[in-house]
This record gives sequence, C-alpha cells and structure tokens, in this order.
Amino acid sequence: MGKLEDKQFDIFIKNYKGHISKQGFKNTIQKDYILKVLYYSEHHLSAEEITDKIQKEFNIDIGIATVYRSLNFFEEMKLVEILNIGDGTRRYEFKFNKKHHDHLICTSCNKIIEFSDDIIELNQIKIAEKNGYVLNDHSMIIYGLCDNCCEETQE
Repeated sequence: MGKLEDKQFDIFIKNYKGHISKQGFKNTIQKDYILKVLYYSEHHLSAEEITDKIQKEFNIDIGIATVYRSLNFFEEMKLVEILNIGDGTRRYEFKFNKKHHDHLICTSCNKIIEFSDDIIELNQIKIAEKNGYVLNDHSMIIYGLCDNCCEETQE
C-alpha cells in the first residue's frame, strides 16, 4: 500500500462515513475494515476470504454474518459489485469510482482476469440502440481456459 493510495482511501472512507450518516445509517469499525480489504484487494474475494483477512491481518473479531450483511449494504450503496462465476461462490470487488471492466473466467481453475475494450463497449451500446434499449449498465463474462490450464490439458 502506497502513501497516495492510503490517502485516497482515507478520503474515500471519510466521505463514505459522512454520506451514510446523512442518510441515517450507522457505521461500524467492521464495515470500515471490510471496505479496506476490498479497496486494497487485487482479487475478487468471497465473504469467507474477507472474514479471514480481517481476522488475520487486523486482528479484528468479525463474524461471517456481519460480513454478509455489510456486503449486502455495500451492494445497495453501489460500493461493491458481486461477481458470480458459476462455481457457487459469490465474489466481491470494490466498485466505487472504478473504471468499468469485464471479466475472463477460467472454467478449470476459476482464475479471473479483468479487461476493458473500447470496441466491445461501443458495440454493446450499438446493439442496445438497435433493439430499442438505452444501455444503463452491463456485465460481460467470457468463459474459457487460461494458458496454464490449456498447457495442462495438452500434457
């Protein structure tokens, strides 16, 4: 974690606390740590992984039910996005002020790669318009085999 990233997170958390307070919601230290784990994560984490990270890295007592409730709240507040890759585990990623991206999922090892492509984005808008839709949001997941899994099947 770099100093600039730390400062950006501090600004975000301060604004977040002010925003939810104005809306009449309560904040807890557990919610702060959940957001911190998601903010700094380079991976799409399950609720169990978030719970483990908080307990191990920050020595905070937090239960899985608290994490799930908080994640549901964060999803409603548009702070996190759920990624369901089809393996029965919901994964979460920090969404607030993050550039839109899509996902490649390996159907063998569940590796997730984020990507952005301007041509795909433009084509999705064109397809929506062609069919009388105004595109508000979308999610694209491409399933296949990653390089490592392709090599393993050829051996």
